[in-house]
Amino acid sequence: MADPAHTTVFVTARAAACRALVLARSLPATIGWTGVVMAAILAGAAVLRLKGLSWGLPYGYQNPDEHVVLLRAFRVAGGHLNPQFFYYPSLIFYLIGGATWVASWFHGAHGVSFLSPASFVTDPTPYYLIGRTVVVACGVTSVYLIYRLGKEAFSRPVGLLAALFLAVEPLHVRYSHVAVTDVPATMFGLLALLFFLRAARLGSARSLLYGALAAGLATGTKYNLGMLFVPGAIACWYVYRDGLGAHGLRRLWAPAARSLRRVAVPMFLAFLASTPFALLDPRHFLGDFVRQNHIVANGWLGFENIHNGYWYNLSVNLLGSLGIVLLVLGLVGVALALARRTRADYILVPYVLVYYLYVSSWHELMDRYLLPIVPLLIVLAVRACVALACVPVVRRRGVVVVAAALLLLGAIVLPARASINYSRSLSGTDVRTVAKAWIEHHVPVSAVIAMEPDGPPLVARLDRPFYSEAKLTTRSYQIYPLPLPLPGVADATLNVRTLIASGVDYVVLSSDVDGRVLAAPATYPRQVAFYKALVRRGRVVASFAPRRGERGPVITVYRLPPGVETAAAQHAHA
Repeated sequence: MADPAHTTVFVTARAAACRALVLARSLPATIGWTGVVMAAILAGAAVLRLKGLSWGLPYGYQNPDEHVVLLRAFRVAGGHLNPQFFYYPSLIFYLIGGATWVASWFHGAHGVSFLSPASFVTDPTPYYLIGRTVVVACGVTSVYLIYRLGKEAFSRPVGLLAALFLAVEPLHVRYSHVAVTDVPATMFGLLALLFFLRAARLGSARSLLYGALAAGLATGTKYNLGMLFVPGAIACWYVYRDGLGAHGLRRLWAPAARSLRRVAVPMFLAFLASTPFALLDPRHFLGDFVRQNHIVANGWLGFENIHNGYWYNLSVNLLGSLGIVLLVLGLVGVALALARRTRADYILVPYVLVYYLYVSSWHELMDRYLLPIVPLLIVLAVRACVALACVPVVRRRGVVVVAAALLLLGAIVLPARASINYSRSLSGTDVRTVAKAWIEHHVPVSAVIAMEPDGPPLVARLDRPFYSEAKLTTRSYQIYPLPLPLPGVADATLNVRTLIASGVDYVVLSSDVDGRVLAAPATYPRQVAFYKALVRRGRVVASFAPRRGERGPVITVYRLPPGVETAAAQHAHA
């Protein structure tokens, strides 16, 4: 006789399956086939961005800037609204800080408040996950916005294909995994462009205002996106051009003044709303803003041997992000836009070109700085292929359509494969974790350790009170931080003799730093001399390189000889 409980479970499961099947069959009628395809694209985008989201935690191995953002967001969640840090605008801190504050209603850790510094220091895992989840949401939203933008600018097929391409675009996928500014800024930038396109097409002053506000929020996430004023001014001209009946200088001044009133002012107000302490703490803001511009103008570690940023961004950053087929199609799309000169072309292409020229003039040439224009190059590339398929030829029509389809297929293969491989790579152990375990096992807690950035995540002795507050025990060390070398900045105190005199026992190097320094010895002569002296006077006691299935830099641990005072103390003790 059948078990009544099993029968009930079977009947319930069958009923649920039937309801799911009915819902699936009704979806095309409810939201249309476009909605079904778009839902599948968004689901795929979410899967690629969520896969490996927690890799490496509680240590933020994926990007060193992530900890900077999360620390300021944590302070905001605790009520300190002035981040006192303006190398980035503040909106990212408020977005993640707000999400952290909401999460604090439901979360507690180790018997301490979720908003207690002890909770953040001893186990930052939930804070990383909150920040990364906010960025994933921005990334998936960007995929939807590029669909709307492609549809608004050209056609629904262009929008759908552009969304598919952005869903698997490796640069966008990679930076959707880390809580930094680039993907949220790209999202707000796409929203602004969508409103500017609508304003230009419909002559809508309201859409122009919404676009300017979204552009201000984008600038409040990343300063570079102040370039959105360019498409905003062009959209403003389309909205108000019928009223420009004057002649001479007044004909030139009138649209400029109107752009300032209708675009620049709302942008600035939205920027101030998202970064209010730019106005309330002007000295701190201006100091950090000037220093950040000095850094990008003079370069960063690893970019010393690049002499042409325009070619480097094209041949390395964009090529690595888009793949050769999609990059060529994007350039063809730009050329096609310059030839056709529709309203959408006038909105998108000047922004792409001006932004590209601007960031390529820097000496810090990180690939993520190009992320705001990558979706637009995708839209223009897809538009070029769709235009090829729609060429009005009488004969061999099928051949043209097949050629366009093959181009799109070839364009998506490399980016999709790179994104899938990246998501798969977020597994296994980072070599810095292995080095941390070795140091904690072999190095006494009384030792002083000098360490470069991107080294093993050792617990500093200064943080030990936080572990005591959380009733946790851990091995902690006195850390002597070695500064990150920068072009044109020489640290006169960086030498082995100073380290020994300061009581440093061990030096830990990371190839993320010393490998790039040794690649540009003429730029960092003092740093190179330090490494050579370390080889002469120190002794390598451990070295860790990534093995199969591991990630991370090469970590080298040196043992320094004891200083004069330390040697005398050891002799007296003996």
